[in-house]
Amino acid sequence: MFKAIQDPVWGYTEIPEKFLKIIDTPDFQRLHWIRQLGMCYLVYPGAVHTRFQHSLGTMALADQIARKLETKYPTEVTFAALLHDIGHFPLSHSFEDFFQDKFHVNHEENGREMILGKKGTGEIRECLESNDIDPEVVTRILSGGHREFKLESEIVSGPLDADEMDYLVRDSYFTGTGNIAFSIKRMVDILRTDGEKIFIEEKGITSVESILLSRNLMHKSVYFHKTVRIAQKMIERAMDSLDKVDSSMMDMHDDIFLNYLRNQDSSSDMIRQIDRRNLYKVVYRDSAPDIRNPEIESKIHEKYPELIVDYVPPYAYQDRKKSKNEVLVKQGRKFMEISSLSPLINSLYDSFNRRYITIYGPQKLQIRQEEIRSLLD
Repeated sequence: MFKAIQDPVWGYTEIPEKFLKIIDTPDFQRLHWIRQLGMCYLVYPGAVHTRFQHSLGTMALADQIARKLETKYPTEVTFAALLHDIGHFPLSHSFEDFFQDKFHVNHEENGREMILGKKGTGEIRECLESNDIDPEVVTRILSGGHREFKLESEIVSGPLDADEMDYLVRDSYFTGTGNIAFSIKRMVDILRTDGEKIFIEEKGITSVESILLSRNLMHKSVYFHKTVRIAQKMIERAMDSLDKVDSSMMDMHDDIFLNYLRNQDSSSDMIRQIDRRNLYKVVYRDSAPDIRNPEIESKIHEKYPELIVDYVPPYAYQDRKKSKNEVLVKQGRKFMEISSLSPLINSLYDSFNRRYITIYGPQKLQIRQEEIRSLLD
C-alpha cells in the first residue's frame, strides 16, 4: 500500500504506508507550520514552503540514492532522511543560536530526542518499532560519526547529500530565482561508493561544479539577502529583549512564535515594525576581519545602542564542511578532494567565505560613515 502525492518539484511521488504512519503523527505534522526559509518571504513572496515539504522531498531522494548505491540499510536511511528536520525550532535555522544559548540544544539534538521518544508524543518511536526499525540506528545515521552507518549518514548529510539537493532545487523553485544549474538525475547517476564513502569519478567533476555554483548563488541571492538578514536581526533583537524565556518556545509554530513576540511588551514594537515593513536600513558595510572581535560590537552598542551588527556569511559558517568542496574524486586507485582538481570550486569557496560586516539602524537614524569607521579602527 502507498499514497501518491504530487510534489511541485519532483512530481508524482509514491510514499509507502510504513512512512505514512510517521508523517501522520502530530510531531511530524507540526512541520507544516515551519517555513523552510524563515523570513525570506519578505523578499520572495513565494518562499512560504515548509519543512514538511522539504522532508518528503529529502526522503524521496535519499531512497533513490540508497537504491542506486545498494546500501545495507536502505529503509533505515530513508526513515532518517524523512526525520532529519523533525526537531526544527520556529523560523528554521534563523534563530538556532538563540535556542542553543538559552536551552543548550540545537535542532539535531532536539530531533534525536523526539525520534527516541524522550520528547514529543512518542509516536515516532512507536511507528519505527512497529516497522522493525531501531530508533537508535536512525539517530546514529543522522548524527554521523558511526563507522557502521557512514555511507547512510553521507546519503542524508554529506558532501553530496539528499538534503541539500532537495532544498537547493525547492528553494530556487519557490523563490523564483532560477539559480539551479544542475540536474538531479545526473547527480544521482554519478554517485559511486566503496561500501563506506561516497565518491565520483573524474568525469563527474563538472556536475559537482554545477551544484556548488548553484549553492553559492542561492546563498548570495536568497539565504543572505540583505533584507532577509535585517528582518532576522530585528527579530533577534526582539528575542534578546524578552524578560523571560520558556522552553515551550522551541515547540511553537512560526506564526505562534511571532505572535508571542508581538504580544510581549519588550518585543512588540520591533515585531510590529516588521509587520509594517518599517525595516532597518544599512548604515555601514565593509570587509570583515578573519576573526570576530566582540570588542568592536561592544564599542558600537555603547555609543549607538539602536544599531545592529551583522556578519555575512556568519562566522559559524567558517567550519561547515568547507562549503562542500571535500567531495572525493577517484583517480585510478587513489582518492583526491575535488578542490585539488577544480580551480572553479576553489574560487567558489573563496567567494563564499568573503565576509562582510554590515551595520543596520532605524530608518530615521542619521549617522555618518566616518563615525562608524572610527569605532572599527
